[in-house]
Amino acid sequence: MGRTFLTWATLAVAASAALAASAAGARTAAGTPTVVAAVTTGLGPCSEAGGFGSLWVGNNGAGTLSRIDPTTNTVTATIDVGAGPCGVAIGSGSVWVDGYASAQVIRVDPTTMEITKRFKLHDQIWDVTYGAGSVWATGSDEDFVARINPRSNKVRKIHIPGLNGPANLRYGAGAIWVGELLGRTIWRIDPRTNRLRPVHVGKAPTALAATTTDVWVANSKSNTVSRVNAKTLRVVATIRVGQSPTNPAVADDGTVYVPNTGSNTVSRIDPASNAVVDVIPVGKGPFPLASAFGDIWVPNSGGSDVYRIHTG
Repeated sequence: MGRTFLTWATLAVAASAALAASAAGARTAAGTPTVVAAVTTGLGPCSEAGGFGSLWVGNNGAGTLSRIDPTTNTVTATIDVGAGPCGVAIGSGSVWVDGYASAQVIRVDPTTMEITKRFKLHDQIWDVTYGAGSVWATGSDEDFVARINPRSNKVRKIHIPGLNGPANLRYGAGAIWVGELLGRTIWRIDPRTNRLRPVHVGKAPTALAATTTDVWVANSKSNTVSRVNAKTLRVVATIRVGQSPTNPAVADDGTVYVPNTGSNTVSRIDPASNAVVDVIPVGKGPFPLASAFGDIWVPNSGGSDVYRIHTG
């Protein structure tokens, strides 16, 4: 497959024509990613996750959590959660939000849209994820990963070596994978023992996506993505993308979408060739991506919208 550059004008026309069809679940031409919706959620949408039949978006600038109906691409509810929310995770019957500016992890009931618990962690919480029956969050200044038991509400902190600032984290292949704001290392946490293993990648591996076989690492200061074999912990490919890549997402067809915050684009990687096959212009500051409801969702962190991309 050759590399394709899609102009925003072309995508905008496609989006306008496809909006009605997207609500009914129509697909675009095979192999052609297409923007089909732009949903306004609030100032600075920063992260999102699918669960309970909805897409949940943390709006960093607005201090809110929004719920999107994926069948209509409309916001059905928004609640205040406090200053600077970003990361969103789904698990144990709740929506979990990292409160970056409030040094908290916030637990939300998806049915009542009420906050049921605030975990004060006394550090800027960069990200949150769910896996192995626990909620995991990164303390970016004090270099820890917090493990929260959603039944007992007890918190255990796992120290991350160095002073590089734990950043994005994800669950996959039976482990928690943690990126760093600085340095050249990601960390594998065994949830059975909480033991760490390092994997050396590119510069500033801030964000990653994990599957059952691979970890895809965005090296924000190298402008590359490292593909790591989740079993051997070896880098098997290094792929050049756009400027300042960050949180990637893996689509249902296995292709990997990487937002480039410095280029205002999304790179699409074919895992069969370990090559970029599409470059998609989007809004200002795309960060981070999520795969949900058969599509890729791209928050425009420099604005107020979340873009929906049909993966083809």
